[in-house]
Amino acid sequence: MRIRPLLSTLVCALALALVPGAGGAAGTGPLPQAPILQDGDLDFSVHRLSGADRYGTATDVASQFFAPGVPVVYVANGTSFADALGAGPAAALQSGPVLFTKSDSLPAVTRSALTRLRPGRIVVVGGTAVVDGTVLATLRDYTSGSVTRLAGEDRFGTAVSVSRAAFPSGADVVYVATGRNWPDALSAGAAAVVQGGPVLLSDTTHVPAAVLTELERLDPSRIMLVGGTSAVSDAAAAQLRTIATTERLSGTDRYRTALSVSQRVFGPDRPGVTITTGRSFPDALAGVPATRTTRGPVLLASATGLVGSGELDRLTPTTAYLLGGTSALPVDVARAVQRERGVCWAGPTLLGGPQEVLSTVGGVSGRKMAFTLDMGGRLDGATAIVDFLVDHQVCTTFFPTSIMADTAEGRRVMARIAEHPELFEVGNHTVHHCDLVNGGGGSPSGAPCQVPMTQTFVRSELSLAEPVLERLSGVETRPLWRPPYGSHNAWVRDQAAAVGYPVTVMWARDTIDWDPDTTASQIVARTTSPLPPTGAIVLAHLGGYRTGEALPTIVRVLRDNGYTMTTVSDLRDG
Repeated sequence: MRIRPLLSTLVCALALALVPGAGGAAGTGPLPQAPILQDGDLDFSVHRLSGADRYGTATDVASQFFAPGVPVVYVANGTSFADALGAGPAAALQSGPVLFTKSDSLPAVTRSALTRLRPGRIVVVGGTAVVDGTVLATLRDYTSGSVTRLAGEDRFGTAVSVSRAAFPSGADVVYVATGRNWPDALSAGAAAVVQGGPVLLSDTTHVPAAVLTELERLDPSRIMLVGGTSAVSDAAAAQLRTIATTERLSGTDRYRTALSVSQRVFGPDRPGVTITTGRSFPDALAGVPATRTTRGPVLLASATGLVGSGELDRLTPTTAYLLGGTSALPVDVARAVQRERGVCWAGPTLLGGPQEVLSTVGGVSGRKMAFTLDMGGRLDGATAIVDFLVDHQVCTTFFPTSIMADTAEGRRVMARIAEHPELFEVGNHTVHHCDLVNGGGGSPSGAPCQVPMTQTFVRSELSLAEPVLERLSGVETRPLWRPPYGSHNAWVRDQAAAVGYPVTVMWARDTIDWDPDTTASQIVARTTSPLPPTGAIVLAHLGGYRTGEALPTIVRVLRDNGYTMTTVSDLRDG
């Protein structure tokens, strides 16, 4: 794995000023002369591109990769793949995205994207059965150039029409995949982009005459046939070999065929890879033109992650782009991707199990610790802290109260946390931050806590907080909870376990950063001096008065000493 410099020169300069021992203060002893780095790429990031639906996701992809004033936009039907499979490589060659329409109307989100992109011209892919004349007429309002249609008698002829228009001088490499399904053609599309060729379609048992004619016109030196013999038969492959050397790339299913294409065509040091669901076509099609920038493959993911462990490590991308919302690519996919390439990950969702009280997690391999952040009161600077954690790939467990999480500022903070489930997990810190043993306490108001701490009340503090926290964070909070003020006993833990929270998370070190008199140097020292034992959990607060000031130093000192800062669940997973 590639390792990058830990922090910027500026951050390091600030860090040295705060490290215990610098400038004559009480110190931690000498630090290593050279950093001892954990595995993983500090430059790596996971970036999800998604919208409310397939039309919105295509728009988000276009916004990420294409600036206003693009030469062309290709528009295809968002519910039918057949005519659209060849559009991606053609759009990429001409430096434009693919957007989606309905057959008889142009969605508002697509209209907005076209307004921003201001294309020089628009190309509609498919006949009137998939994109009717009303849509063409509407599209003329979004370009000063032409609006043209590329179509054939069927899906095979439409791909030929796209190829003729986009590749008038021929192509050295041509990709061919079945036209009866979409996964192989879209995996082929990314490879075709980097090799400057089109994607044409074959029937299962034979190559249509129009496709053979187009192949002869393109005059390739090599044909890459993507998919197994159940998709494109040996007889069809033999037809292709009469035109040019033909190589088949395939796997046992769509996921492994995409992996086969990636391994054959794409080497290491890719700027990016695109990951889409293997269950529907629109997100993958929208992602193909982005390959002109990412120079990486389109990989297909199942509901739990990528097929083919180690492919991301081979490709060494700087960014993994996940296309589609969590219904298409669940949180577990983002976490699996981060686990493979990052320096840490949010950890698995570990439900159920016996009651535990954790302050230090045993059985942890390597130097790992958890820097946890409570969110039960003051939120000044909280968003900046989360931004720092994202920018420096620090995996973190947060413990918000639902009443603070659902304030205006709290929702902004939670939205930022929700953007990165690969880095962050969220535990339950109750609704009102009451002392569940002694009564009283509470934040921001103590009034709700001036009641007896009955079974019903204690359980409701967790069960009522849960849906709010999960709605705002997009991740499950069970089974982790942290008792306000660290106040718990066997009876309180039993109530927590009864509503799904058997894991009580305490701490081995307390930064006391909630106290306005605590200095940044003290926060650093309480975390790093002496260096924490492996598996230690450190308590800090998102609204701590000087937590944000201390955090760069904490990260530098721990990473220089070989620590991975990660989540409680990752520690529990070993």
